[in-house]
Amino acid sequence: MKTGKTILIICFILAGTAAQAQLAPFYSATNNKYGYKDGAGKIVVEPRYDLAYPFTEGIAAVRLAGKYGYLDGRGKEIVAPKYDFTWHFIGGFAAVKLVDKFGFIDKTGREVIPLIYEEANNYHGNCCYKGMAHVKENGKWRIIKLQE
Repeated sequence: MKTGKTILIICFILAGTAAQAQLAPFYSATNNKYGYKDGAGKIVVEPRYDLAYPFTEGIAAVRLAGKYGYLDGRGKEIVAPKYDFTWHFIGGFAAVKLVDKFGFIDKTGREVIPLIYEEANNYHGNCCYKGMAHVKENGKWRIIKLQE
């Protein structure tokens, strides 16, 4: 019985540590910008973004001067804001838009599917979990493979 209680206490401690490790966006009324704080409330990313999204798969989208980029779980920029729009990561990939073309990036920010499509999404039916995504090309939707 003592072992069970010890394991339970360790689980609560680990869960609390994991919760603190996750950064959360916050709004600063001082400069009307967003940044990120850790679970203890310490500012990790100073408020400088126009928008800051919650983390999905350890990556968060941010917007600065009308362009979108991504931060890693430590608050470091993986992709400097350059895209016109971004989606959250699903299955290790995110759809991105630049000018009027769509493609996909991986968690390192590398464009794994070129920005050549009229539209793209990685959320319909959670297909990215299976390594697939929907794209629109020549007015028709089709499914493509995201893995190389």
